[in-house]
Amino acid sequence: MWSNDPMAATVYDICIVGSGFGGGISAYALTQLGLKVALLEAGGRLRAGVDYGHHLKPWEMLERRLAAGFTSPVDSAWDLREKDHFTGVGDRPDHGWLKALGGRSLCWAGHSLRFGPGDYKRWPISYDDVAPYYTRAEKFMGVYGYKDGLWNMPDGAFSKGVPMRCAEMMLKRGVERLKKKGARMEFVAQRKAMLMERHPSGRPLCHFCGKCGGCCVDAKYTSANTPIPAAMRTGRLTVLTDAAMTRILKTQDGRLVTGVEYTNSKGQTERLMAKALVLSCNSIETPRQLLLNNLANSSGQVGKNLTSHFGVHVIGVFNDLIDRRAPNDEGTGYYHSLLTGLYWDEPSKEFENTYQVQCGAGLLPWRLVSTPRGYGSAFKKSVYEENAAQAGMNMQGTLVQSPRKFVDLDSDKKDRFGQPRVRVHLHYEDEDIRMAQDAVNRCEEIIQAGGGRVVATPGRIDASKLIIDYNHWVGTTRMGTDPRTSVVNTDGQSHDVKNLFVGDASVFPRYPEKNPTLTNVALSWRMAERLAEKMKRGELA
Repeated sequence: MWSNDPMAATVYDICIVGSGFGGGISAYALTQLGLKVALLEAGGRLRAGVDYGHHLKPWEMLERRLAAGFTSPVDSAWDLREKDHFTGVGDRPDHGWLKALGGRSLCWAGHSLRFGPGDYKRWPISYDDVAPYYTRAEKFMGVYGYKDGLWNMPDGAFSKGVPMRCAEMMLKRGVERLKKKGARMEFVAQRKAMLMERHPSGRPLCHFCGKCGGCCVDAKYTSANTPIPAAMRTGRLTVLTDAAMTRILKTQDGRLVTGVEYTNSKGQTERLMAKALVLSCNSIETPRQLLLNNLANSSGQVGKNLTSHFGVHVIGVFNDLIDRRAPNDEGTGYYHSLLTGLYWDEPSKEFENTYQVQCGAGLLPWRLVSTPRGYGSAFKKSVYEENAAQAGMNMQGTLVQSPRKFVDLDSDKKDRFGQPRVRVHLHYEDEDIRMAQDAVNRCEEIIQAGGGRVVATPGRIDASKLIIDYNHWVGTTRMGTDPRTSVVNTDGQSHDVKNLFVGDASVFPRYPEKNPTLTNVALSWRMAERLAEKMKRGELA
């Protein structure tokens, strides 16, 4: 049921705030278990191929996009993200927040990697605890991939994989040559949640247009096209769009939540009552809401332990490919391959965490990675040759957790509801810089070992050259077994408020180099089932 004005007398079993990866799968899991659920989303509904992801050639979109202030000719739901909702402190932090049904799932790249047994060694749960939910998630999302046999990025329940492009095979050649000299790393094809085969969701198959950030046909998994429609079909889900939560309601002693207040599209304040609350807002907004409402923070850890991925780019050109024809290079976005396995077995002495490198290639009409100087026919020829023969390497490293990376409230700046904005604090540590330098050196080495030449590199690294991944923040309501040092338990349940749960990546206690989404979905699914079990046993009242 769609609603913007539910009856005040209705009391739901569960209220979920946020409809992204965690909120969408939670709504699906809870309704499948027979619970009556309300899902609040601060934004409206966006239609793939209509409101974003227009299936037009880049030159057909260029003029209107330039006039609208964009530099890319390819449109995405990401163009509609919030840009003035937080205060940045330190080394150029940023945050991606898309208010729309499905949230950032509308514009993610689809990368779906399992965390491995080594990654869970410092978690309060094990890989085996999460593995069954990874399998469910991969099947439900429609993840494609190959069986690579890597111990710390386990294989999953994949549909048929998508091969690497030509220049990526040149990178693989470089990796294999270096491995023969003793280097410890792997180079494999990417794994993504895009349909290569028929799927129970009924989503269409990917047609390799390459514009995956705003998939025009919904071949890519989103919360809006798979779990939310499935939950709606149960008749037990009410979706409220344009409903911005402004307050969490609680009992007088603060030991239980009773519902939420929200502002509807007309600016009116409404109340929604529920027996339990799931916050799936994201790793910046979820701690903000807890801090605003003075909830679940007896540990003082809400907003702390913030971390994300960060990176640098290196680009190479392979003369072996200069004369190739490249008419079918679009594929599933830019990145088709992955450099991984670095420092899994033997940690670096220079930095605590590790990194992976997302690699792409191909002559893409909206993404020129190498633009030589010149004009006329010779210039056109050189542009074609270098871009048809290029490979890009994008480091994705894990920021070291430190007291200088956290979120809190900004007492000076308010949002449109008169509430304090969130502040995002980011200060790169020496370890972060050393990791990035290691990655640059390694990427240059691989390009050269594969027979290529480096045409773009950041060279010597300092903090000014690092790029934060503002979609990959995690860690601000971390899980743990000790209420003194963590916000939620291993079921995603607040230590302080027993009917308050968190269903997003903010519960991650530690972070590997791998993309967070598949683990977010798996953990949120697991959380939802644990919540339902506790509710049926009467443990949340």
